[in-house]
Amino acid sequence: MEELLMSFRLKAIYPLTGGYNRHSINEFYEENVRPTEIKGLWRWWNRVLFNTVSYVKEGKLYTYESIDKLFEDVFGSENKKSTVRLEVITDEGSYNHFELSNVELDKVIDYLRKNKEVKVNLDFRDNRLIIEIEGSTEISISFKSNLDVDKIKDLVYKNKLLRFELSGFKSIKIDTKISNKEVIKKILRDLITNYLEYFNIKQEVTFTLNIYLDKSREHKQNFESKLKFALYSLLVFILLGGIGRKTSRGFGSLSIVYAKCYDGVCSDLESHINKILKVENEKELKDILVQLIHDIEYKVPFPDEKHRLEKVDFSSNMVHFYFTLGSFLEHVLFVNEADPNKVKYILDTVSRAVIKKGKCIQLIQNYPAFLVLFCGNRANEKSVIRSKQCTYYLKSLIRNSSDFTSWLAKYSGIFDCKKRRPSALRFKILTMNNGKTFLLTYLLIPSYIEYITNNPVKVNYNKICKDLKTLADCVSENVKPRQSNIR
Repeated sequence: MEELLMSFRLKAIYPLTGGYNRHSINEFYEENVRPTEIKGLWRWWNRVLFNTVSYVKEGKLYTYESIDKLFEDVFGSENKKSTVRLEVITDEGSYNHFELSNVELDKVIDYLRKNKEVKVNLDFRDNRLIIEIEGSTEISISFKSNLDVDKIKDLVYKNKLLRFELSGFKSIKIDTKISNKEVIKKILRDLITNYLEYFNIKQEVTFTLNIYLDKSREHKQNFESKLKFALYSLLVFILLGGIGRKTSRGFGSLSIVYAKCYDGVCSDLESHINKILKVENEKELKDILVQLIHDIEYKVPFPDEKHRLEKVDFSSNMVHFYFTLGSFLEHVLFVNEADPNKVKYILDTVSRAVIKKGKCIQLIQNYPAFLVLFCGNRANEKSVIRSKQCTYYLKSLIRNSSDFTSWLAKYSGIFDCKKRRPSALRFKILTMNNGKTFLLTYLLIPSYIEYITNNPVKVNYNKICKDLKTLADCVSENVKPRQSNIR
């Protein structure tokens, strides 16, 4: 028999979630937040929190497979059904539409059919949709809509992270050997639709997350302790994480509107949440978050020693994250209060802080150690240190070219792996019911950094903390709204 265990009312800011077509939630594309996505993220953050506790208590880290095996009574596995079920109820959106001019589309098609294969690009400037054909011909397409496409145009164009996302929707190669004119028209319509929809990314999505517990099943010993730990990991995920893409840069940041516990196993959790929702300043929020991490207990035996991580295998596709070394989180978590009207400019400033020519990154003095945590690896790259972004950072900070060459030779081996290794630097926007908005900056430490600290790179955590504070302060100071653009 299933019973409601706990219920959350959550909101996500600018969620870049999307489905299989890579779309974000917007005024046209009403993709709901999926329970499977929440469940997967919850399981991942449970691993992170478990390794955090095990490192503090035992000085050990464990493989994700062994952690999942330990918690299979809660989350389930290939051979066992999960005892918890998630239900997501998303608010219904209003109906929106737009109409394209068929006459102007026909002009584009007639021009395309005069060529063999052409590349079509889209642009939106001066409130006009422009179709660029092979970079030499431009044709304007008019459209009617019950939405203001300009509403979020500034956010998309001024935030380089979103501009990069948009680039995946703005061009296509069309083989004009296709004889059916209607087929070409459909291709163009889909391209334009996808492009215009991206300008209408929702600024906020609110939904209810219900957690049900199957009490009819027989549970193993220590099940309640495991369930309680898992619920704490869910709270940590909500407070420090988000949904969708680019959550490490603030998009899709989750905030709690309210939470209700219906079982004694989560009563302590509800009291923590009520305290958090009432915070008034940065220090109070930081103290509560740090205390939350330190108060989490795990009273169940740890996995077998054979599942312990001894060192990092760079051929592996797994990166093991944890929060803190002792009280490390207390030193690396930085909280800045922000005006809720400035959220879009927080996102913009965060992107400028962590990409090419970012003003904030150039203030950091301890660049080698910071970049080890900061850069990460993209999938299928030989080395991120040799990528254009990190090369720019290094060359801008290391004036002597010979120093740059020697640094590259010494440290590039750290990231010589074709597997993806995410950046450890995280930004989070957290809003409260009292109208307060906070920008959190923290490090989610990958286990391979610990290996690197001993061989061959010694990372000075005190300097890392200093650099992180510099970056957090710089981001906060640069959040300056343009009054004419705030809506």
